[in-house]
Amino acid sequence: MSITAYYRITYDAVDAYKYIPIIAVYMPEKLAVKEMQKMELQSQKLEMADSHCHLDMLDTASIMDSISYGVLTMITNGINYYTNKKALEISDHKHVFPAIGIDPDTAIQISDEDLDDEINRNIELIKANSSRIVSIGEIGLDFKKASTFELVAKQRTVFERFVDVAIELGLPVSVHSRDAMDTVLEILKEKKTELVHLHFFEGNVQQAKEAERLGYMISIPPLESSKRMHVMKDVAIDHLLVESDAPAAGKTPKDVEKSIRMIAAAKRMGIDKVAETITQNTKSFFKIHGRGLMRS
Repeated sequence: MSITAYYRITYDAVDAYKYIPIIAVYMPEKLAVKEMQKMELQSQKLEMADSHCHLDMLDTASIMDSISYGVLTMITNGINYYTNKKALEISDHKHVFPAIGIDPDTAIQISDEDLDDEINRNIELIKANSSRIVSIGEIGLDFKKASTFELVAKQRTVFERFVDVAIELGLPVSVHSRDAMDTVLEILKEKKTELVHLHFFEGNVQQAKEAERLGYMISIPPLESSKRMHVMKDVAIDHLLVESDAPAAGKTPKDVEKSIRMIAAAKRMGIDKVAETITQNTKSFFKIHGRGLMRS
C-alpha cells in the first residue's frame, strides 16, 4: 500500500499551472491513479466523443445525461431498416449523428429470397440521406455468429455491397469484425477502402499495426483486456477512437470515459490530453465540424 496524493491542475492569472494537493489516502497505486483520473475528468468537464453506440435502444434521459456529462458527439449506428430510420430520426446533427447499415447478425437472419430487396431498400435510404449520415455502419463480418459456409457467404455479400456504396459516396465504414479480422482486412484492402473505423477492436497487435499502416481507425470499447492493452500501447493515438457500444458493452455513452482512462494508462498520458485528442480524431474522421457536418 502506498500513500498517494491527489492533485488537480488550476490555471492562475500569471499563466502558470499550480498543482494543489487535495487529499492523501492509503490505497493501491493503480486504484489511486484511476480515482485521480476520474476526478480530473469530472472536475474539468472535458469534452468526449462516442464513435459507436445504438441510441435507439436508450431512453432520452440517458442520452441527455450523457451530453450533460460531456459526451458531446455520439455516432448512433443502425443495424437494419427500422433502426436505420430511427438513427436518422434521433440525430440532431449537434450532438447525435447517424450511421446506417446492416450488421452481420441481421444479415444472416434475412432469407435468401429477401436478401437483395433488403439490401437495396437500405442502400436507397443511404443515398436519399447521404448528406446527413456520417458513416455506413454497422456493417461487417462475425464468424462467431456465422456457423456455416452459407451464412459466411451471406454476411460477405451484404458487407461488400455496403462497402461499395461507402466508396461510391465517399463515406467511412464502421466495421464489426468479431473472429473475422483477417478476412475483413483482406476485403477492405482488395476494395482499396480508405475510410475505415474498426468498431470494438478485438484483434492482436499485428492486425492493429496493419490497420494503422492502412490509415484505419481502431476503436476501443470500455472493456479491459490484456490484448487490447498491448494494442493501445503500440498504436499511435492519432489512429485511436473510443466507443461505448451502448447498451451492448457500456450502459450509456458516458462509459467512453472508461476507454479514455484505459488509453491514458496504456500510453502514460494525461486523461485531458487523451480526451482532447480522441474527440478531435472522431470529429475529423467522421467530418463533423462544430455543430454540423463538414460535407454539404
